[in-house]
Amino acid sequence: MVEPTGPLPASVYRRRRAIALGSSVLLVVLLAIGVSTWVSGGSPADPRAVADQRPASTSSSSPPTSGTIVPAGGSSSASPSPSPAPTTTSSAPPTTTSPPPPGPCPDESVAVSARVAQPSYRVGQAPLLTLVITNSGKLACNRDLSRKLRELVVLTGDNKTRLWSSADCYYEPPPESRLLQPGEQATYSIAWAGLTSAPQCAPSGARVPAGDYVVVGKLGKLTSEPTPFKLT
Repeated sequence: MVEPTGPLPASVYRRRRAIALGSSVLLVVLLAIGVSTWVSGGSPADPRAVADQRPASTSSSSPPTSGTIVPAGGSSSASPSPSPAPTTTSSAPPTTTSPPPPGPCPDESVAVSARVAQPSYRVGQAPLLTLVITNSGKLACNRDLSRKLRELVVLTGDNKTRLWSSADCYYEPPPESRLLQPGEQATYSIAWAGLTSAPQCAPSGARVPAGDYVVVGKLGKLTSEPTPFKLT
């Protein structure tokens, strides 16, 4: 070794060389540690680096467990759960209540009237008389319109003398019950020969002279207003 020379004592120069040599060695060691850390991502001597790396390695290598959602195109080791069978519900059809059948027509719901085809006839002609029965109520109803209940009566103009009746002589047809809607009319017409009549087809048949007359319609106990007409 070369001994130091200079104005200072030799021990001073030796100390300076030792410090310089120690600094160089320390610098080399620090550089080696830094390079090793940069290459390996962490030194084995650093426990934090090792601990930080283990969880990442463990989580990336663990296989998916049952119930893990598998991306599209992948497969899962768990067997697929069966889809629930579709259920059908049946509802009972709505029930509709049928209206009750129409009942009989009360007298206050029946209007009776008598018509004459024209206001004046010549003696010897046969005036056309019509009985009109109307359901004047608000509901449909059934009414007995049998022949024995229907009647047209011709009287003198003062409404005092009975001259002829459609009920004096007729044959008995079967009973007739009819369903009448509100406002519906049932009509029955007859041509009067201009002769008098008597109950039970008693012979009379006298010609009625010219004058003023009225016709009245009846259905059982119901009676219409008199309708006037003339014979000339």
